[in-house]
Amino acid sequence: MVDTFETTDTTQPLRVMLVDDRPERRELIRHLVAGTGLAGDDVGEASSGAEAVELLDRAERDVAVVEIQMPVDKGLEAIAALRRKSSGLRIVVCSFHRDPQTKELALGGGADVYLDKPVSSESLKGVFRQFFPG
Repeated sequence: MVDTFETTDTTQPLRVMLVDDRPERRELIRHLVAGTGLAGDDVGEASSGAEAVELLDRAERDVAVVEIQMPVDKGLEAIAALRRKSSGLRIVVCSFHRDPQTKELALGGGADVYLDKPVSSESLKGVFRQFFPG
């Protein structure tokens, strides 16, 4: 993919939230999101779908990066809760859980994109650019 981002771009940084029940995985994804160069400094974190919805109540977000293995049912519930709360929120699943049925459930439940781990900053940047060109 050719990156057409120009250094004179004055768009606002993306408001991102991370949803995962394990702090160490949120920290890893935080570094990947920062590596895109597109996210702001205020990256929100939630350990459950309920916490993610509470976070949206306090501050708007553009993108939620969700790990579906919280266990899987909890991840799917988080996606559905986020979609009900905000139809404009972009939801990206990043997971080692690669079976087609889970991917189908996640996308059918409201996720916009399902990325298989390992995920790189460049792959996240490409997804963010698809959502928010320019």
